[in-house]
Amino acid sequence: MKKRYTIDTTALMSYFSDTFQIECKISKDAINIIDEAFDENKHIIQIPSIVFVEIFSKQFTTPEKAAQIRYVVYEKIRGCENVSIEAIDKELLECFIQITDIEANHNFDNHDKIIFATAMKYQNPLITSDLRLIRYNRRKRLIPGIIT
Repeated sequence: MKKRYTIDTTALMSYFSDTFQIECKISKDAINIIDEAFDENKHIIQIPSIVFVEIFSKQFTTPEKAAQIRYVVYEKIRGCENVSIEAIDKELLECFIQITDIEANHNFDNHDKIIFATAMKYQNPLITSDLRLIRYNRRKRLIPGIIT
């Protein structure tokens, strides 16, 4: 059986770091897991739909950049049977409202909560480099693990 992982915005952008013209912030292990989902049919990657909202709102700065992201990132995802885009539903909202007791200096925005709630819903490890999510799971242990 294929292992499932949830991925957040920072990790997805890191995987496609050349397209986003950023430094990759995830480990070789995380990159290998994503590669194995895309290329070797070994894993399933679940991407919360809010990840695309974040990317579209922050990265579509020019028509050329938008076209590049659509072609390189979205088309690769769309064409891969091992990658799913996860919608917000009742079960996810139940997980979302369980995310409480966040340290005042490390508050999540709702995007982060939806991403974390997706990992909770499926009980997937989360691929991320977001220190707030890592720290929160270290304290609460609501998902099986984090791949940085």
